Amino acid sequence: MNSSPELPKKSKKKWVIISISLVILLLIAFSFLYNWQRYFAEDETMQADAYATPIIAIENFEYLKTITFKVREYDEIPDEYKRGIVQTFINNKFYEPEDVSEKFHLTNIKDRAKKVFTFGNFTGQSEENKPDLAFLVENEDSSSSILFIISSTGDLLFKKRYDGELPVINSFEKGSKIFMDSSELQPSPEDGLIIKFKYQKNALVYDTRTKNFEELHQYTAEELNDMKNPHYDEEDASDAENDSIQ
Repeated sequence: MNSSPELPKKSKKKWVIISISLVILLLIAFSFLYNWQRYFAEDETMQADAYATPIIAIENFEYLKTITFKVREYDEIPDEYKRGIVQTFINNKFYEPEDVSEKFHLTNIKDRAKKVFTFGNFTGQSEENKPDLAFLVENEDSSSSILFIISSTGDLLFKKRYDGELPVINSFEKGSKIFMDSSELQPSPEDGLIIKFKYQKNALVYDTRTKNFEELHQYTAEELNDMKNPHYDEEDASDAENDSIQ
């Protein structure tokens, strides 16, 4: 019985090289697929948890902090809150928006910068006994602004957009007198915000019954006078306005 002809040595060497190459290619392909799946699995996890836990690499945070807080007035904001603001910018795509009109930033005007952030226990349930932070951002042409309130850990508590307005804010303590559901001044149930617009001011207070923030108009002396009878003393209206939070 004739035996199979033996392959030449060069042919054997060729097949060995081809086999090794195939094994290497398979390993590379497997490694690529594994890392690809892992990358997208991590990305989905980060997106799902983005509003709950800020996940920013230290080196990225330092860079984003530099381009976000451009005036020294923001030095008063501790890093843990700055991290929350940066995460809010990321979540809302303020750094790289699809529409340029949706690119919002903290003001670079020093006098205004002091009036676009403030602290307070706005929900009455501050995390780790640390206050919440309220801050305002504005778009590139200064035609709109957005008010955010975040916790000390960066959780989003409140968000509202004001088109055609660039208000400023300051906080007041629980028990401060404000106008709520009537024209009579009442003590605030929680720490709150005064939002000052060009022609009016509102108070923002957390309602523990509805679990929502309520925005309440704050009356001027003129408005109070109009609401009263003709014999109303205008001086009393001025006194009521002076007693309210400014």
